[in-house]
Amino acid sequence: MGFLSKLFKRKNGIGGGSSAKELDICSPVDGEIISTSKVKDETFSKNMIGKGFAVIPSNGEFVAPIDGELSLVAQTGHAFSIKSQNGIEILVHIGIDTVSLNSDHKPNTPLHGFKLCAKTGDVVKLGTPVITADLAFIQSKKLDIVTPVIVVNNNESASKTVSDILVSGKVTKGTKIIQVK
Repeated sequence: MGFLSKLFKRKNGIGGGSSAKELDICSPVDGEIISTSKVKDETFSKNMIGKGFAVIPSNGEFVAPIDGELSLVAQTGHAFSIKSQNGIEILVHIGIDTVSLNSDHKPNTPLHGFKLCAKTGDVVKLGTPVITADLAFIQSKKLDIVTPVIVVNNNESASKTVSDILVSGKVTKGTKIIQVK
């Protein structure tokens, strides 16, 4: 069971243990790549849940950064995780404290600032739209739109094999950013 599955008490998921193969993790959104050390939330800046990178998004279409199964699409719309066939799990967390926009969300009511394009359990390919975010709305609420993309596996030392950021500056969704070996 993956990190987020344990956190949210989900029991299903795909993949077994990790593999010796490499996994390219791509940007889930157009924007500017930054180090997680620059994220204004210690959970991400201090690598408390894993290593990765962050993107300052330039638009609101967030896509799958790898092929895999969506192990979590938060009902609040602020985050999703995806698990690869070889068991690597990636968290995409749109903004900082953005869960507060929908913290009291009731089923079958509209989300504030987010639109879900996929659901937990969907099998997706790299580039499949998952969430659309209204970045202007989020910023109007004085929330940071920086988006951490984190390898959350804490087993088999997956996060220890995350490469340094391979590119810097402006990127488009689908650009290879890091690699897990």
